[in-house]
Amino acid sequence: MTDEEKFRFDLTGFLVRPAILSKDEVDAIIDQLHRMRHDRESLPPEHRAVPGGACSVLIDHPKVIEVLHEIIGPDIRMESTFSVWRKKGQEHGGLHGGGPRQADPIFGYRVNNGKIHAGMVRVVFEMTDISKNDGATHFIVGSHKSNFPMHPDHMSLEDGKRSPYLMTYECPAGSAIFFTENLCHAGPVWQRETPRIAVLNAYSHLATHWHRLRIPPEVLKGLPREKQAYFRQPWIADFRTSPATRNTIDRFLENDETPIDTDHSP
Repeated sequence: MTDEEKFRFDLTGFLVRPAILSKDEVDAIIDQLHRMRHDRESLPPEHRAVPGGACSVLIDHPKVIEVLHEIIGPDIRMESTFSVWRKKGQEHGGLHGGGPRQADPIFGYRVNNGKIHAGMVRVVFEMTDISKNDGATHFIVGSHKSNFPMHPDHMSLEDGKRSPYLMTYECPAGSAIFFTENLCHAGPVWQRETPRIAVLNAYSHLATHWHRLRIPPEVLKGLPREKQAYFRQPWIADFRTSPATRNTIDRFLENDETPIDTDHSP
């Protein structure tokens, strides 16, 4: 990350990296998401849900991982993923998050000795061009560091009632938007005739685990081993061995029998 990117992320709680995907990558992902909704049988089982198939390029994209290593740390795992295909008039949810929840180690945000520590980071991959009036993700900037509960006067998405601190972004298709989950955010009503198509991945520190995965086991098992590594079990060190075993990506890749997190039992 550049110093400017760190400044923007710390100030607002989100960051846009424009057009990190090629047109071919975007087209392939759109085709997969379309078929997932309208022609599932045309896809092999391991491609019928994100992050499988063409969407797997998003898991460990270099322009994503380098940001996550800076704001989460070198030991990261992927918490969850889902896709949206939002038509005009549809919304994804009202404003939520922000405020004192920053004390929670899962969602928290702090800066110490010039180093950002963000508990969980959501990455939005936009597959369509986004303008500020379209209805893409909105944020109450700075709310990731607020020490007071979100005030009701700032929690409306209605025209004429919106907070002066409500902000969104513009970007071309193939862009990545990073935001700390402690930032107050929302998915307002989509305003365009063409749908909003996006994939949203969540990442956290390897030592924590918030979401129970809903990814079908056949999708996880169909990923290349280096991408499965981002779904390894959530622990840092095993002190039953001497020296202690570290749960690194290299260790995962060296041992084909190391399990991925496919336990969906209640």
